[in-house]
Amino acid sequence: MGRPRYIFINLLAILGLFLTSVQILLHLKGQELCFNQGCKVVENILDLNPLVVNGLGALFFLGIILFLWLFRKKRNTKYLVDLLLLCGFCAEGILLSIQLFIAHTFCSYCLLIALLILIITVAYNYRTAIFGMAFISVELALFSFINVPFLMPEKINLNQGTYAVKTCSNAGSVAFLIFSEDCPHCKKVLKNLQGCVKCEIHFNPVSRIKREILPGLIPIEGYRPEINVLALRIFDINSVPVLIQRTEDGYKIIKGDKKILEFIKEQCFCPGSGVPGFPSANTIPLLQEEEGLCSLNEQCK
Repeated sequence: MGRPRYIFINLLAILGLFLTSVQILLHLKGQELCFNQGCKVVENILDLNPLVVNGLGALFFLGIILFLWLFRKKRNTKYLVDLLLLCGFCAEGILLSIQLFIAHTFCSYCLLIALLILIITVAYNYRTAIFGMAFISVELALFSFINVPFLMPEKINLNQGTYAVKTCSNAGSVAFLIFSEDCPHCKKVLKNLQGCVKCEIHFNPVSRIKREILPGLIPIEGYRPEINVLALRIFDINSVPVLIQRTEDGYKIIKGDKKILEFIKEQCFCPGSGVPGFPSANTIPLLQEEEGLCSLNEQCK
């Protein structure tokens, strides 16, 4: 292996080691290195400790650096490099399949790590890269035929995705708020729900809740955020917050912080026919315009 190629591969491996290490440190602080909401969705579906996953990723890139150094020292470690890279392809193939066929959203951080592994492998040995791509193709094909039980519509409902319920006496309306913990538009809605007196609000996050979202809420054990993501996908919605109201005729869907707050003020705070300056809840159409929303696929500011 020529020195320029050796240096190039090592630089990429060092970058991968840096990214996985930063992700570990950020996770310890309750943060994430990600450019969209998809990372939390995928992390929740996997139900694996991010510290373990990223720790293995850091060891992977460290192993690449070590084995390549031994290979340059004329040690017989080429097969170890090949094996390690193929293991990386297999792991990324599973993650990619989950994003594509189960989560229906992509984790930008995961894709970046996968791209690094691909470039490293192509630079190291294109034959190994071909075998790795073949493994990923097989995994994608297998996942495309798998029916995941907890995602079958006839076996799930929004109650199973509820993190907590704000129960009010003589609740006049029941609604499910699908939200993201880090979405500023969602936080605006959550803040205004502290004084709700007439509604039963179910809080349905798109990922695991890591901190208190409202004082007094009691978390429900075993809630499944992936169900809330699936609900959005069924209605072809790719953003939050979304309020789904249960009615006698079915469900009404309201999108965006402004329209949701208008609905809440009409239904939850007003005993009469309405609040001046706010439209009647009955006049709100089924789906609202794209405003006051955070995309699941892009970082929201």
